[in-house]
Amino acid sequence: MKNSIAILFAASLLPLAAFAQDAAAPVTETISPAPCKKPLLPSKLRGADDTSDFDIKFENYKKCVSDYADAQGKLAKAHVKAANDAISDLNAFVAQVNDSQSNK
Repeated sequence: MKNSIAILFAASLLPLAAFAQDAAAPVTETISPAPCKKPLLPSKLRGADDTSDFDIKFENYKKCVSDYADAQGKLAKAHVKAANDAISDLNAFVAQVNDSQSNK
């Protein structure tokens, strides 16, 4: 009886194995690069106005890249959390299955 339950349980995991193979496939989703525009470098012969304009554009560029990196980091953390939650759910289910089999 226990062998037939084990076989049924293993057979029930086959669809999960197929899904796992799909999940392990390379991610084809592309991530857009930072939409930040680099400022043009000022010429070597520049006036005070050129420098302050470049400094403003440089600070805007730096903030844009920093904001982009922060947003991508938050997305990465969310993906890691989702993956960990899925594994925790699987582990809890396997424990439930094992408990139900040991009580028989």
